[in-house]
Amino acid sequence: MNNGKREKTEQTEKGEGARYFVGFYHYGVILTYISVIAGIVGIALSVSVNPFWGVVCLLISGLCDAFDGAVASTRKERTQTDKSFGSQIDSLSDLIAFGVAPVFIGFGMGLREWYYWPLFSVFVLCALIRLAYYNVTEEMRTEGKRVSFEGLPVTNVAVALPIFYLIASMFTEISPLTLKLIMVAAYAVIAFLFVFRFRMPKAGIRGLCIAIAIVTVLVISLALIKVYALGLPLITAPVGAVRGEIF
Repeated sequence: MNNGKREKTEQTEKGEGARYFVGFYHYGVILTYISVIAGIVGIALSVSVNPFWGVVCLLISGLCDAFDGAVASTRKERTQTDKSFGSQIDSLSDLIAFGVAPVFIGFGMGLREWYYWPLFSVFVLCALIRLAYYNVTEEMRTEGKRVSFEGLPVTNVAVALPIFYLIASMFTEISPLTLKLIMVAAYAVIAFLFVFRFRMPKAGIRGLCIAIAIVTVLVISLALIKVYALGLPLITAPVGAVRGEIF
């Protein structure tokens, strides 16, 4: 009896999905891994090249996160350990891609002074609290599938921040102060919604596709307004570059 329990414990510790490495490596988690890689690349590009590419990486992370659960659910005979690993790795990935990476987009846009640090700290902290709260309530939930969320899911940053970015970047050369005020408002409002208690319906696959289509149309429309109506380049130089400052 004890030998069987010990063997089961050892099997769980070794990891059911990998023979020589810790963790799981199958198509069910590949989108989550791509999401976190996109987040890390976005951080580097935001501060070393241009925050525009950080926004592109943020959109990639959002797209991966939208369908990673659906892809994982197609795997048959998933063990509880596999499911638990998927949930944990998804939350850790979300913290990087939608909590930390967006901060560096703001940094790349010119929000680099010390008085922006508290705002960025609160933003990441609220994202962390929201993710941890979701994990706890998900473990405690016993009735059917989740139909709504409490607070704004952190993955919605991939929808909101690109829109704020496109609007704010229209003021790069006209009024850098306006650009910064728009982005400060964006981070403050999103952080508040992370932890504010309200019910947000959970969209299914069809709802996600509709939402992605709407956001795509909106982002493309803003980009066209920026390029053709205002005559600005799509990839504008960061505020610091306009002033001749060095990152």
